[in-house]
Amino acid sequence: MSITVPRQPAAADVDARRDALDGVRDMLPVIAAYAPLGLVVGGHVAASDNPVGAWLGTWVIYGGAAQLAVLDVLAHEPGWVAAAVVGVLVNLRLAAYATAMVPDWQHASLRRRVAAAVILTDAPWALARARTRGRQTYYLGASVALLVIWPALVTAGMFVGDVVDGIALTSLLMPLTLGAVIVPQLRQRAAAVAMAMAVLCALLTLHLSAGLALALIGLAGGLAGMAWERVS
Repeated sequence: MSITVPRQPAAADVDARRDALDGVRDMLPVIAAYAPLGLVVGGHVAASDNPVGAWLGTWVIYGGAAQLAVLDVLAHEPGWVAAAVVGVLVNLRLAAYATAMVPDWQHASLRRRVAAAVILTDAPWALARARTRGRQTYYLGASVALLVIWPALVTAGMFVGDVVDGIALTSLLMPLTLGAVIVPQLRQRAAAVAMAMAVLCALLTLHLSAGLALALIGLAGGLAGMAWERVS
């Protein structure tokens, strides 16, 4: 008669699970701060000429600032090419984030690196930069939590976003949210350079439409951050 002993999980598996749960736990307060922005994005989605298409863009664009910029361009001038270019330029800062992540991810499997790239955005990147142990799994846990909840916030905003958008302080939500995520990273030289260039560009583009201004800000900040990483 043989006795089967249950296989105990390896210590590495336990640590990885703990790191992922830490990422989810740390992301929840950030998601709470993102909630008003998500509702505002949802309001703009509902007000667009094609709400279903705009809602599906939540999964493709995956960024509140970029999605607002794209919707703004589509509202003022028809043509998906211009909107797509603006969305890419606003999200160009993600290239600077990816460059900063290279040392931690260069030996990861291809599948893991692709997953990390697809769900890359500001908050998980910033949280993971401050992590000293299990950074990859922590980042993935935080990113998946945001990936699940962000579309739900946008969807809810399609029903109540017009109320939130009517509040005068709503225009400050996006810079305040991004600032809360990025400012703690300013001790990193590349992030500081990117932020400084973005602020300068924001001041110079106050007279432009929101979509074009966000595109130029993303382009300037992203290029400055990447350039600093390469020369430093």
